[in-house]
Amino acid sequence: MNKMISICAIVSVAVASNASDGRVIVEDFDGAGFNPELTFDFSSDFTGGGDTSDHMDGVLWLYSDLADVSVNTLAPGEWIESVEVTWTDFCGTGCTNLEIFGLNNSLAIGNTDIAGSETVLLTSVDIGESIEHFTISSFEGRIEEVVVTVVPTPGPLALVGVGALAMIRRKR
Repeated sequence: MNKMISICAIVSVAVASNASDGRVIVEDFDGAGFNPELTFDFSSDFTGGGDTSDHMDGVLWLYSDLADVSVNTLAPGEWIESVEVTWTDFCGTGCTNLEIFGLNNSLAIGNTDIAGSETVLLTSVDIGESIEHFTISSFEGRIEEVVVTVVPTPGPLALVGVGALAMIRRKR
């Protein structure tokens, strides 16, 4: 019995550690273009390269703009676990916002500091489901970095662990 409990613990730890393995996509706005793994869809006057005052080396200025961002390199069985944005706002409290969207829920968080760099983080736990896409909006904000964590869907990994336990029990 102790042997089975030990094996169950090892399988559970292996499944848990695999569930947290993922990849990180970083957009630091260095260079002329955007990270090819991310799609930025701007809803107002930003032209994605034609307006040089908005996308400067190392920052993205949003002047009354909203950027809807999605990961275009999600493989089958992957989902967005978290979005972290570092920004500086010059308009006022709540003028720069990050909003995450799942299939059924969304959640937004705004800046709490003015003229100082701050980092905000929203995760899939915050909305109770996987993140499908997110938006960044501002009246006058400088976005310094976007970090997106993509992880494998936990369902198949958990099934592997359950299958291993069933095989162990069957052999006994």
